[in-house]
Amino acid sequence: MTGDGAPSMPPRRAPRGRAVALGVTMLTLILAALAPPTMAQDLERVPRATRNVTPPGILPGPAVDGPLYREPTPPAPPQPPKWRRFFLPRTTDGATFITKEGLTIKVYGVAPPAVDQTCQRADGETWPCGRTALFSLRMFLRGRAVECFLPPLDGIDRAIAPCRVGQIDVGWWLLSQGWATPDDNATDDYRTAAREARCERVGMWRGAEPDPDCPAVQPAPPS
Repeated sequence: MTGDGAPSMPPRRAPRGRAVALGVTMLTLILAALAPPTMAQDLERVPRATRNVTPPGILPGPAVDGPLYREPTPPAPPQPPKWRRFFLPRTTDGATFITKEGLTIKVYGVAPPAVDQTCQRADGETWPCGRTALFSLRMFLRGRAVECFLPPLDGIDRAIAPCRVGQIDVGWWLLSQGWATPDDNATDDYRTAAREARCERVGMWRGAEPDPDCPAVQPAPPS
């Protein structure tokens, strides 16, 4: 059971598939786009040779009319993203961490409710689902370290990244518990977890009208 009485879902290992691969691809494209092009004025100009130093028996190189430039040493390739661990991050909503270093990390693939958001039950009663989602995430963490898949952090103060606690994918957990909805970057696994949570009416969907696309609930067998 969750802290608010909603049934718990079984833990799931953090996927190293589509979400991580998509995150790596996006980070690689961003880093490549930021690399400045080499301009002619940035190259070192080399003085033309004043005499022929070609060894005997070797054909001299072709004559060059224009100026000579020395190609600069290419920069080292950027370090690839990796899982980076953060201890006791501060949580500001149901899917956002702020680390001790001041880095704000939003969990990839999910959209949490705003902290002040309310939800409505089928009987018309409203309840603070946004604050409950934040409280549920804090109860899930229980002081454990959070790992997020990130590039080198130099000059970065905000990021969107897949995150995990142990082997549990935080994004998948939020969706399977009904404390977030999938965003445009969500994988098929994420969308399936969100649909199952809504059909089972857990988390934000507790007490709500059943979705018409969900399978009918079978009555319990007589005892």
